[in-house]
Amino acid sequence: MNKSYFPADRAGRIDWYKNFATEFPRVGKDLGFSDTEITNAVNDSKYAVHILTTLGPDIDSDPGHAANAVLSGQSSGDYVDLPAGGGGPAPVRPGIDTRRQARVERIKAHTKFSADIGKKLKIDSGNFVTIPFRKAGGGVSGINLYRQGKGDKSPQKVGFFFRTPAIDTAPGKGELSYTARAVMNGKEIGQPSDAVMVVVG
Repeated sequence: MNKSYFPADRAGRIDWYKNFATEFPRVGKDLGFSDTEITNAVNDSKYAVHILTTLGPDIDSDPGHAANAVLSGQSSGDYVDLPAGGGGPAPVRPGIDTRRQARVERIKAHTKFSADIGKKLKIDSGNFVTIPFRKAGGGVSGINLYRQGKGDKSPQKVGFFFRTPAIDTAPGKGELSYTARAVMNGKEIGQPSDAVMVVVG
């Protein structure tokens, strides 16, 4: 079981990025970041909130959506023109997720990093379950992940994931069984995957 600080659901990610945009400028200098780096981090976070808020349903239903490229694409890519209309924050280059993770690793490696800073930035690890999966061939969009505890009559859907790993941010406790179903064009196809057993303390 791996522990991840970053929420898997869209509402959680919006909250995380809003919080980071507010809190990071207060501690960034102490953690060795320059003014430019702090500004870039805030711009990334604000643009991620904008994308997730205005294009959330589109992103969820279409893993190939241009907005997903901005969030999870390669940092070297060009700016992407999103159909988000006017009034949004300044666009940033693709690769927001990659830069976020690199920033967090750099923050945690700094000598002045503390549990208090971890809490403020919401980068202290939660009790999450991370399930790696393989996407089958044939242009599958992603997977629906299901969790079943001992007391559950049927598997509960955790969410849709278009890239590995799938992260369950609210697993509960006890012995849990996870299965995945391939999704293509918004519909589940094929048989459920072999179950992955996890015990959460």
